[in-house]
Amino acid sequence: MSINANGKNETFKPSDYTLEAKKEYVYEYLGLKFKLSDKFRNYIADKKIAMLDDQSPIDKELKYAILTFEKMTEEQKNAVIEKMGDGYKNWQNELERIGTIGIFEKNTSEEKNLKL
Repeated sequence: MSINANGKNETFKPSDYTLEAKKEYVYEYLGLKFKLSDKFRNYIADKKIAMLDDQSPIDKELKYAILTFEKMTEEQKNAVIEKMGDGYKNWQNELERIGTIGIFEKNTSEEKNLKL
């Protein structure tokens, strides 16, 4: 467990660690560049939608990136969870997925994509 100087479990607000709204997203090594509408970017900035990512390990060549767009309730937006344990995983599983973008290295098999 992660315990602070006061002996309490450390916590964080997961909605503060979602991807930021940008004018353009570039995944150069995977050959993808895209833009979101102003309205959609505002939803991300207002934390009505969480943009989350999953990528191949950073210490290796980038082989895939998966971006998910998740609808957040006010409760999920304001949730504070413990750093250790299943809190983040549980928070993420309760979000409502509204979209996904998957980017994969050209020679990645469909079977491997499904495992991701």
